[in-house]
Amino acid sequence: MSDVFNEVDEELRRDKASELFERYRPLMIALTLAIVLGVSGYKGWEWYSLQQKAKAAESYNAAAELYKAGDLAGADKAFADFAIIAPKGYAALALMQQASVKTQEGKIIEAASLYTRAAEQFDDPFYRDIAVLRAILVVVDDLTLADLDAKLASLTGPGQAFRFTARELLAVKAFEEGNTARAREDYTYISLALDAPAGARTRAGQALALLGPEPQAIKTNTGTENEETTQ
Repeated sequence: MSDVFNEVDEELRRDKASELFERYRPLMIALTLAIVLGVSGYKGWEWYSLQQKAKAAESYNAAAELYKAGDLAGADKAFADFAIIAPKGYAALALMQQASVKTQEGKIIEAASLYTRAAEQFDDPFYRDIAVLRAILVVVDDLTLADLDAKLASLTGPGQAFRFTARELLAVKAFEEGNTARAREDYTYISLALDAPAGARTRAGQALALLGPEPQAIKTNTGTENEETTQ
């Protein structure tokens, strides 16, 4: 008798499963289609992106070849045209290259503007800071210490990749303007930083040796010597 009941239960379960399947089949089909279409759409977009990147790479390399060959006018136009239609990363690189062309042509104001535009398009902070630094370097001779301080403010903070380069630029500018106290401060910061590049620390040490001790230190030593002589 138990076998009969088991068969009836099994039949009822099959009927229930069949009923549920029929009820939810449209939803299951819709979900399956959504997954398939989603995957297909992603793969399609991935393929399209790869095609676009390949085309971008070709266009960028073509402009770079003009630059390499010394055709500055041609490279300038090629990079400028490419920057308008290129994906964001390539556009920023194209602006950087166009800025290099402008620098070679002696158009430093235009070069600085292009580097600044490139910095605004980079998502990676490392490359953004490179663009900011190069925008400053092309016009550094025309800047005052106050100008340089303001422009390098974002690069001198703790943990910034180019903080030592920025501080060295500030030290050089301070020395040029006769502000030896400020120059000594920045060079001392670099020379004492254990994570500063070896070259930067060496240059800072040499600069501090040329600057000599602080005036206050000289005055204090002289006063001490006078006291000892009097005694």
